[in-house]
Amino acid sequence: MKKAVRIISLMCLCVIVFALCGCGSNNDEAILENKKQQVEQSMMSFVYDLEKYRGLSDSQVQDYIETLEGYKKNKMITEEQAKMNEDIISQWHEIESQVGEFENYGEFEFDSAGKTYTATLNLKYSNRDVKLVYVISKTDFEVTGANVEMVYTFGEKMSKAGLNTLTGIGIVFIMLILMSLIIYAFNIIPYIQAKYKKSQEAKKIEITSFDEIKETDKESTDDSELIAVIAAAIAASQGCSTDDFIVRSIRRRK
Repeated sequence: MKKAVRIISLMCLCVIVFALCGCGSNNDEAILENKKQQVEQSMMSFVYDLEKYRGLSDSQVQDYIETLEGYKKNKMITEEQAKMNEDIISQWHEIESQVGEFENYGEFEFDSAGKTYTATLNLKYSNRDVKLVYVISKTDFEVTGANVEMVYTFGEKMSKAGLNTLTGIGIVFIMLILMSLIIYAFNIIPYIQAKYKKSQEAKKIEITSFDEIKETDKESTDDSELIAVIAAAIAASQGCSTDDFIVRSIRRRK
């Protein structure tokens, strides 16, 4: 009888624990659902803020970014908030002229991954749909990142992927051609070296020829001196002047 009472008591305790856990789980889900709705409303309001920044010039966007930097220095906003606003305004400035006029809100998606939630609000514009994305921390439910981007069709994505593939293949082929040219250049280098060597040898030959010419001139100078000495000896032996005769040639006997 006592065992039966203990078993019944244990079963009642388990039921109470599971009921409390269920209540806690339902309460957490309700809180999360409420926060999701708040995020969706916040993102819808932000769309109207984006419309206020439509048509800004590059200089006006730069002024806005500098204003954010001032807020950050004065600690009116955090560095993450300044970076987030800077990124999203810059992205919107790039695509606003392509998307057309705002028409309606699309689907709202809320996903969980790791330590963050990702909230995505699809927006309908006249020319092209746009996605507004928030990255939310699970710890304090603060927005840590945001971006706005155009939605591309499947065909556009495939054509872009194909273009990227062709670009990659083209770069590979260009690099292969350059490598082939470099390898071929190694065959030309010995030819250039041989040609340079021949030109150096030709210069040596020219220098040698010049030296031979100088030696010939030197011999001619020596012969002139010899002629003068012989002429003087003849004039002395004949008792006349060297102006009375001319020595035309000298022959050496072997």
